[in-house]
Formats: sequence, C-alpha cells, structure tokens
Amino acid sequence: MEQPGSLTERDIRSTPAILAQTAARVAEQREMLTPLLAGPLVFLGCGSSHCVGLAGASLYEVQRRVPAQAVLPSDYQPRPDWLHVAISRTGQTTELVTALRQAKRAGARVLLLDGTEGSPAAAYADVRLPLEFAPEEGIIQTRFVSAALFALRLLVADAAERQTLSDLPQRLAHVLTTFDPSPPTLAARLVFLGRGWRNGLARAAAVHLQETALVVPEAHQTLDYRHGPLAAADEQTLVWCFDPPEEAESRAVLEAVRRTGARVHCTPDDPLIALAQAQHLAVGIARARGVDPDAPRHLSRAIILPTSEQ
Repeated sequence: MEQPGSLTERDIRSTPAILAQTAARVAEQREMLTPLLAGPLVFLGCGSSHCVGLAGASLYEVQRRVPAQAVLPSDYQPRPDWLHVAISRTGQTTELVTALRQAKRAGARVLLLDGTEGSPAAAYADVRLPLEFAPEEGIIQTRFVSAALFALRLLVADAAERQTLSDLPQRLAHVLTTFDPSPPTLAARLVFLGRGWRNGLARAAAVHLQETALVVPEAHQTLDYRHGPLAAADEQTLVWCFDPPEEAESRAVLEAVRRTGARVHCTPDDPLIALAQAQHLAVGIARARGVDPDAPRHLSRAIILPTSEQ
C-alpha cells in the first residue's frame, strides 16, 4: 500500500516551487518568444501533454483571435505555415519525434517545451523553452503538466492577467497545506468537467486518476455533459468541475447534476490549483485502493517505439 511521502505525492507538493521557477524562466525568454506567438498554432503532445495542448489551443484562440489546434502526433498532418508548439517531458516519445521530423521537412517552425536537454525532439526545435527543473521523480506526470500549462498561460496572457497570476505559486502552496486528499467515500463513478481551456485540465485530471489509482473516470466539456452522459450520474457519482462557480452556464449544468443525487466539487480557486488538488485526490484514492502510484502498470516515462526512419 502507498504511504505518505511517496515520489508522486512529493512531486505534487513541490509544484508551487516549480511554478515559481517556471514564471522566472518565461520572464527570461518572453522577449524572444512573444514575436513567435502571432499566427496560427498547432500543439503537439501525447497523453498528458496532449491535454496541455488542448488547454493551450483554447487559451490562444481566445486571447489572440487566430486559429489554434491540439493534434495527437500520431494523427499529425503538416501545416507548414503554422507555428508548431511541441510539449514533452522527455522529448523522446516516438510519435512526437516523427511528427516534428515531418513538420521540419514541410518547412514549419517548432517551439519545444520540454524538460530534457539534448532530447531527440530538441534536434527539430527552432526555439526551446526548457523546463528542466519540472520533470518528476516518479513516472506519472504531475508538476510538469502544471508547469507547461502555467508557462503557456503566462505567454498568451495580457499584462493584467499576468499580474493576477503572479502569486499563483504562493496560493497553491497554501492550498496544498490544507487540502485533505483522503476521499471520505469512494465514488463508484468520477467525472471531470471543464469548459474552454479548462476542458484540457479535466482531461488531464482524468488521465492522472486512471494511471495513478487504476480507476477509469470520465472527462467531458461541461455543457456537453448534459447531452447524454448525465444519464449515468447518481448517488455514487462524484463530479469535479474546473469551471468557476459563478459562471452561469456551468452552474446550470451542476444544478442538474445535483438533482441526480451526485456529489459536486467546484472551487473558486484558480483551475491550476484545482488540478493539483485533483492530482492529490488521485493519490488518496490509490492509497484507499491499495495501489502504488509510484509503480503504474504497463507505463514508462516515455513511449519509445521501434522505427526504421531516422
């Protein structure tokens, strides 16, 4: 059984310090990176990094009013006139490296957010935003996801939003000292909801719970949840929503959820704080189920496949 102080738990608790380092790194490179973020963007990443890309694409479209899309590298088709933003903790994932090779052959520019110096993906990057301090001790991605998301938010935000985000690491540190990750009652069904860029966080939380606790959750766009999936909600369901409680459209959905008897978790905290809480909850659920999150079944730090193309 997993005990307090596991690698995964320590990784989550270190996230505030990692976010502070991320803010400093983005500030160092903002002058170089800002001119790149002007036209259409395609985000490339696998697994949790794809979830980061989904959030980044939504944020970018809202802020810049130009197209952005998150694409799984295994489904990639070249977009030579789009800036490619690749996200990878190790920079070794075969599908990503293959997609970047195709992108460069098509003449595209590549910005790489990664945590490993000299990785295969770095060979195809025109510009890197290195987050070498963010990769986790454990196998499961927690703080790297938060760092990459925070970096993208800081890069696309205006000056007022950046000021709002300036104390996020301190706010997260405070919340993590008070949040109880022990689930009072194990729900038979867990559902993560998020609208806009927060849908990427909902999907990241679902991936994290599945690999950490071997629980199969759901993740939906908040308003779309009532178009079918709501039928499965009942007294044994916990719905965790990343949208702000004051958002009227999402609040209407959550009212419908409560009428099913399901429990609802919705916090006024910043969505990145809620993501760290959801990661911590996954550790608590793993502990209650007797699952070791430091040894996820069938997983490794990077998916490296045999390939004949170099």
